Order: sequence, then structure tokens, then C-alpha cells
Amino acid sequence: SIFNDDLWIIWKVVNFSTISWTAVFKSIPTMVALTAFSLIHVPINIPAFAISTNADADMNAELVAHGYSNFIVGIVGGLQNYMAYTQSILYAKSGGQGKASSLAVAAVTVIFFFVGPTI
Repeated sequence: SIFNDDLWIIWKVVNFSTISWTAVFKSIPTMVALTAFSLIHVPINIPAFAISTNADADMNAELVAHGYSNFIVGIVGGLQNYMAYTQSILYAKSGGQGKASSLAVAAVTVIFFFVGPTI
């Protein structure tokens, strides 16, 4: 099972006394830049996607959804949510619409996530 003790082993094996705090402090500007980039990608990419696909976008709903997803993955140590504009345009222009095709893409992505490293 994915939710066994192996999932939380990172918190057991990290010895905080061996961390190079100098390196951590030197990486703060990069972390701030990535945070700023993460904050501005939604207000830029979502309207651009809406214009490209002639769709209406509810920015409040988009910002709330991104906030929740980033909060949840942040708690478990995952990667931030980011809208890949070109992939979204490709999906929309190739006829992808509705929940069924979205769930199919998500399922294939999950399969590749687990199978990909063994290929």
C-alpha cells in the first residue's frame, strides 16, 4: 500500500544537524522567485487559455482550486500545482472536454507515474 510507513520515512531519516543551513539560506532568493512565479502563473495562464479556447474562466474558482491543491500537496511534501498552458491547449484543441476525458487523462498520467520509472 502507498500509505504505509515508507511514505513517511523521510521524517525518520533526516538528521537536521547534518543540514547545511548556509545552503538553505543561500537558496532563499530562489525559493522567493519560485513562489512569486507560482503566484502569477494563474492570473496569466487561465485568461490566456480562456481566450484561446473561447471559454469563460471564473478566476475566483481557479485561484481557490489552486490554493487548495497547493496547500494539500505542501502538507505531504509534493510538488506545486501548475497549469501547463501548451498541454491544456493541445487537450482542448484535440477535442478533449467533459469529465470522462479529463479522468482518462488523469488515469493515464497516474499509470505513467508508477510504471514510467520501470520502463
